[in-house]
Amino acid sequence: MSDELIFPEGINSDTLKKLFEDAYMDVSVDTDGDLIVKDNYRCYLRPDPDGRLISIYAIFGANPAAVDQDKLAYINKVNDQVKLIRASVSANGKFFYDYYLSVEGGISRRSIVMAVRRFFSCLGSALREDTANVVA
Repeated sequence: MSDELIFPEGINSDTLKKLFEDAYMDVSVDTDGDLIVKDNYRCYLRPDPDGRLISIYAIFGANPAAVDQDKLAYINKVNDQVKLIRASVSANGKFFYDYYLSVEGGISRRSIVMAVRRFFSCLGSALREDTANVVA
């Protein structure tokens, strides 16, 4: 993986897909144009239209038996304990974890791949915080 810089104007789904293929990661593009990267978990990448930010996110279902109070307690715990990602509960009750990677001024190809790997690590930490079994 090279340390070649990519600038905002070069950030798009095709460039990112090639980057992850070059890193021998399982990557595909969904019908919305978001990249899907799979490792131990699945995450999505969506570059902003201007290329200045890359949104990295994952969505998990909720245990149907989980009550809102337990879901919120879990989310608060994740946001307190796992500093690099943000966790929330969507209106439909699913768990949403996200991180934004800045591309302004340029970013190395390696840094993008490492940010996704770090996201996976933080996601694992967040899921281990689920002691009440609210995540499905």
